[in-house]
Amino acid sequence: MNRLLNEFGWAGPDKKTLIEKHALPTSIFLDCMGMKVHVSIEGSGPDVVMIHGFAANLHTWSDVCAHMSKQFRIIRFDLPPFGLTGPALDEQGNIRKMDVAFYQQFVDAVLNELQIKKCVMIGNSFGGFLSWDQAQRHPERVRGLIISDAVGYQQPLPIYITLFTIKPIAWLTRYTVPAFLLRMAVRDVYGDKSKLKKEVLERYLELFMHKPNRSAVGKMVGVFTDGELGSERLSEIQCKTLIVWGGNDRWVSIEMAGRFNRDIPNSELKVYREVGHIPMEETPDRFAADCISFIESL
Repeated sequence: MNRLLNEFGWAGPDKKTLIEKHALPTSIFLDCMGMKVHVSIEGSGPDVVMIHGFAANLHTWSDVCAHMSKQFRIIRFDLPPFGLTGPALDEQGNIRKMDVAFYQQFVDAVLNELQIKKCVMIGNSFGGFLSWDQAQRHPERVRGLIISDAVGYQQPLPIYITLFTIKPIAWLTRYTVPAFLLRMAVRDVYGDKSKLKKEVLERYLELFMHKPNRSAVGKMVGVFTDGELGSERLSEIQCKTLIVWGGNDRWVSIEMAGRFNRDIPNSELKVYREVGHIPMEETPDRFAADCISFIESL
């Protein structure tokens, strides 16, 4: 019975259990915008900030971080409503609407609280948007930019995100989400599904299906449909930029990589032919090597 309840998000571990299981030795919980934001800081050297995408968490960078923290100070954090940060709540304890303006304020606040003065931003998917947005709005802070399979242009949404934009389904997430849908979605972001480790899939499942996290998703998917991403701002990015894309990305078309490359003035593009939407998980050694080489060229 408990397994059945877990499969539909009606049961599952509480926050304390999730923290004990998924917090890192380097984890801290930063008081920011009324939330306890899960942050990991490791290594030493120039600052590098890594931002994950929709339904992911800071663990998505772990293998890349293992390489890069040998020569850089890596800062990564769980975006609300995901990972161990969870949803943003208003003064009445209700889940806040998490739109583009909210996420811009959130990233600004986290970096300010951590006193990040100069850094390289690395972002994947929606985290790619937040990274290039930060570079455009704060050129004094961002000295280099790496975006991977990033969001930036209006486009048809993957079916697994589209579902959450449908009002009855968004309402239903307050009560249940079938776990098999999330498993299908995670497999879909890999170009080679055999590279998805069982423990990684289960971590995605546990953190996303945690009731407060899952219940809040309907309050943030509007960021993909509200037309406020502002791709016209890309031409204003001043720093050198590396664009990395999975050639087998089924979530954000490879055509978008070319558009980013054309619209960001000082940019270069690398395409990983057989890789999907999250290159840093699927081919971390190659991704880390390209990031290190790029940062050393700044």
